[in-house]
Amino acid sequence: MKTVKVEFLNHDGLKLSGSIDMPVHPHEDGPFATFAHCFTCSKELKAIQNISLPLTRRGISVLRFDMSGIGESEGSFPETNFTTQISDFLSAAEFLEKEYKSPALLMGHSLGGCVALYAASKLPGTKAIVTIASPEEPANLAVKLKRTKQRAIKYGVAEAEIGGVKFNFKPQFFSDIETYNLKAAQKSIHIPYLAMHSVADTYSDFENAEILFEHANQPKSLISLDDIDHLMLDKEDAAYVGELIAVWSKKYI
Repeated sequence: MKTVKVEFLNHDGLKLSGSIDMPVHPHEDGPFATFAHCFTCSKELKAIQNISLPLTRRGISVLRFDMSGIGESEGSFPETNFTTQISDFLSAAEFLEKEYKSPALLMGHSLGGCVALYAASKLPGTKAIVTIASPEEPANLAVKLKRTKQRAIKYGVAEAEIGGVKFNFKPQFFSDIETYNLKAAQKSIHIPYLAMHSVADTYSDFENAEILFEHANQPKSLISLDDIDHLMLDKEDAAYVGELIAVWSKKYI
């Protein structure tokens, strides 16, 4: 595949950094996909690139980007929340529609999967959605960061180390994410949906995928991944996930 570096503005006027992984010889009518990275990850997570490769081999171009306050994008992380992530994802899709082609496939890893699901109802050109290792509710993250939340409420800001990197959180992050109800939102999504989750995921239980699948409308699919970690650090594991998405989505996009 070949990769094209791009930049675009989000709804707050912040410059977001992205990369479009494309087939070496892209077809004029080839479909596009938008990928939402996991919480506090970035577009440079190797797993995303390794997932993209099988998709590009089947003619699908994938836009991966850094959400505001992450990686090479502008913004302050403590000022971001789940709402801004959805807005950034919509900005990415709007950029594709303006400069290339409206994304037919929406994908998201971990919390990014929830972002993709919420964005789907606002993107009429979407033909299919895929979530990978995603929680059944965004607010699950607030539960995992319970002590950070308590400190943030008490002191106005609290630090948490995630993946070896320290991040600051303000109370607004938790009050925002706890307002979302994905179960209710799924009722309005009527496009093909694929939930993927590993039974070996030690960060997020497989039950999350079962719940997402249960509340999704038809047509829907659930793929149980075996012996794959949450971040899909092994190149072959991520490539396998990409192959499955490419095969599944072919019917719809």
